[in-house]
Amino acid sequence: MAERYDAAIIGAGADGLVAAALLARAGLRTIVLERGNTLGGRLAMREFHPGFHASPFAGSVPPLPASLFWDLELARFGGLLAPALPPAAVFSGGRIAEASPLVIDSLADAARRRAVALTAAAAPVPPPHWLDRFRPPSPDAWPAEIWSQRALAELAAHDDASLLAAVALEGRAGDPWSPGSALNLLAGVEQGIWRGGLGGLAAALAAAARAAGAEIAFARDVSDIRCEKDRVVTLALADGSDLAARAILSTLDIKRTFLSLFAWSRFPKEVVDRVGHVRMAGSTARMMVALATPPAPLETLRRTLYVAPDISAFVEARAAWRMGLVAPRLPLVLRVESATDPSLAPAGAAVLSVTIGCVPHTPFDGGWTPERRDALRKTVLASLEDCFPGLAVLDAQLLVPPDIEGALGATNGDLDGGEIAPDQMFALRPGLEPRWPRTPIHGLYLAGPSTAAGPLATGVSGAIAARALLADHRARRLP
Repeated sequence: MAERYDAAIIGAGADGLVAAALLARAGLRTIVLERGNTLGGRLAMREFHPGFHASPFAGSVPPLPASLFWDLELARFGGLLAPALPPAAVFSGGRIAEASPLVIDSLADAARRRAVALTAAAAPVPPPHWLDRFRPPSPDAWPAEIWSQRALAELAAHDDASLLAAVALEGRAGDPWSPGSALNLLAGVEQGIWRGGLGGLAAALAAAARAAGAEIAFARDVSDIRCEKDRVVTLALADGSDLAARAILSTLDIKRTFLSLFAWSRFPKEVVDRVGHVRMAGSTARMMVALATPPAPLETLRRTLYVAPDISAFVEARAAWRMGLVAPRLPLVLRVESATDPSLAPAGAAVLSVTIGCVPHTPFDGGWTPERRDALRKTVLASLEDCFPGLAVLDAQLLVPPDIEGALGATNGDLDGGEIAPDQMFALRPGLEPRWPRTPIHGLYLAGPSTAAGPLATGVSGAIAARALLADHRARRLP
């Protein structure tokens, strides 16, 4: 007989760990199922060269709200955050241009707008009722976000707009002149530096979940969710075993959840069509670089550096990406991780992480061959050498979108769970069920990047789904 839990969570990323802590603390027997051997999802750290550590998947993540930080007591579990310094642009020869007051004010404005959107996303939603079909539609609860019509390039003067666009489009393939591209400023702007890198946040979240009584199981890949009468019953695992659960919370993106864990015939055609029409926009590559010495004085390196941002270069890189090509000038974001946390590199050495935007998931003429990977690596290293002549590179490991997809299960390597666009943000994400985070399958809850809060904040989507699950549990709506 399959072991039975009150709640099973798919994925040990930030959303899964936050949900596990909240559910276990409420007394539910909770397990987190992680397909890999490490926790954290995009927060995970890796020793990519002896003594050198970095996150392979992300240089930063969206902010973790202070309310979650204190509610989960993350400081008690080692989660410590230092404020981030304002961003800067770096040009040939190492010339640094710091962010202007206008850029800093725009980032503060984005933070305020993000807070409003998160408040709307976290508002409790009642469960579906059969009378809903006879009621008039409720007014839109989301704020009238004017950035849904604004272009990034219109938010500032030319020089400031270039850096602002670089901050907003980190790792993404966006056109700064496109109406609604300003929404990218709401997604993914870092709030600070975690001790131990992003892995330090993952470790603190896992410690909070375990302290609450949740189990975290590794190498447990979910291959299928079995249902009876549109109600979840068991999870089938890739190793041939089963696990029974009263409720399941998925932190995978919407396509992975509905099109790979269920038979398509289980859903009405309109549901399958809606999921299929969600546009994924995987365009992020990552490079982890081990350096024998830091490339510049530490006071210069303790901030995020955007390589020669230029509005026209973003437009050209996006056009190439849409055609499955790699542009000669790619958007690059640099972080010398060891400048803020020396434990990530040996004494006297440095760890540099590079986020590369506008890299196609599948080149137009084939896959990512070793030759094509080597060409991209050389292009990036040449840009780094131009910024910091004499860069002492010991090792440089590259991950392209298919690598991220394979490691995290993110469709097309899209870490946002869908393209950031006016028709796929706020109440239109995930565009499947107005009672989000509940789904058409009773007992299945959706968290993760494709949800309304997914691209806006870290951990909030998991918290929203956990609270909906707890409300249904208390109302005895779960078997």
